[in-house]
Amino acid sequence: MPKPLNVPEKTTVEQALQAIGLSSERIALLLKERAVAVYGLYATEGMLLHPGDRIEILDGLSFDPMESRRRRAQHKVLTKRQKELAKYERRSRKQSKTVP
Repeated sequence: MPKPLNVPEKTTVEQALQAIGLSSERIALLLKERAVAVYGLYATEGMLLHPGDRIEILDGLSFDPMESRRRRAQHKVLTKRQKELAKYERRSRKQSKTVP
């Protein structure tokens, strides 16, 4: 659960990040890498905060989204094929039991 931070009106994102103890270099790097957002929108230098705003420090991606989509699609194809093969095997077994 995020902790509320009480800051004066017309506080910038940079000032709020300094208030939680981040260094100026770290803040500059986060803003440059677009790793800070306010309610899901990328924060910019000098962006003013309003009462109730939520600042988010975004993590870098730990995986490639395109690779994940490829893997899910491949798994779906394999699963579909396995179901078809299982269906075929059931028919074969059923037919072999009925043939004298």
